[in-house]
Amino acid sequence: MSMRKLGDHFLDDVHNHRINRNNFSIYIGGDPTHMGNEGTEPGVEYNMADRFELNLDILSSLDKARPILVNMSSCGGEWEEGMKMFSAILSCPNPITVLATKHARSMTSLIPLAADRFLIRPPATYMFHRGTYAIESLDEEVETEDVERRKAGEMMLRIYVARLKAQGKFSAMSEGRIKEVLKEGMRNKINVHLTADEAVSWGFCDDVFLGYNLEEKEDFRATKVNVDRRYKMMEVLRKPIKVDIKIS
Repeated sequence: MSMRKLGDHFLDDVHNHRINRNNFSIYIGGDPTHMGNEGTEPGVEYNMADRFELNLDILSSLDKARPILVNMSSCGGEWEEGMKMFSAILSCPNPITVLATKHARSMTSLIPLAADRFLIRPPATYMFHRGTYAIESLDEEVETEDVERRKAGEMMLRIYVARLKAQGKFSAMSEGRIKEVLKEGMRNKINVHLTADEAVSWGFCDDVFLGYNLEEKEDFRATKVNVDRRYKMMEVLRKPIKVDIKIS
């Protein structure tokens, strides 16, 4: 029985498992095993989230210091699964760069904010909104789930605010004022779309990706963990959220 060498490159790894161990890259996109409607993109769901954390662990076990590139091409998706991916990035010892290649919207506008560097490649756009919710259960359970929905909405805003307070054209504002700017945009437009350059100007993205440097192909990756960013985002996740709703 032959044994695979540690650095061997296998096409099934890339196409089926979305990991390239040779260049320490992970690909986020529609799950290859998705059995939904033909031609529809499943977005962020449990298969993607589980595979993503597994792939992070695989690369980290090979080298805990080597920078990881996450190529992201997903339309958004489920809150819980996306937040699992968000926290997986925060807890990974490797420096992580996320490159948005199609768009960063809804849940996939949040996930990259945990990364040590977040790049966006035109014509990809950045979009944030309040999200879409569907609750079907017993009446009492619906009331409880609505509390959790409101908590998720507040968590989302806190993550956005943390990033915009750290960098971008709104950074001089108070956190409360930044939050109002975001809420006003969502009230007026529902889905707030930003071009790649606008996303950088606002502070969501760190830079616009214009192409590989042919002599140094890895120079766009974060080379060290952004400790301040990760600490702030973990602080946001751990801060209690109180929702004042009376459940009868």
